[in-house]
Amino acid sequence: MPEQPDRNRGPRVAELMQKRAAEEVAQKAERAAQEAALRVVERWNAERSPLWSPTIRCAIVAGTPWLDVYCPGRRASRAIDIRALDRHPLASVSSLVIGFRCS
Repeated sequence: MPEQPDRNRGPRVAELMQKRAAEEVAQKAERAAQEAALRVVERWNAERSPLWSPTIRCAIVAGTPWLDVYCPGRRASRAIDIRALDRHPLASVSSLVIGFRCS
């Protein structure tokens, strides 16, 4: 006689719905964090304030991990990927300038 399939073996519909709802909430929170970070980076780009700058993590979350560095001595600029730098994610982007030199 063939075995009867156990109906309670797989995840139940209610569990799947809860899991999907939790994933949707997490995605919405991630999008909100990304939008907030992007607003901070855009504000800093518009102001170029020497008094504050976003954190490295903020720039990465915003999807803007590139920092344009300009050397007035050589009149040259280059883009640096801040994801590749060994700095604390809560350090400000402006603190990176100290470590750059023209070469």
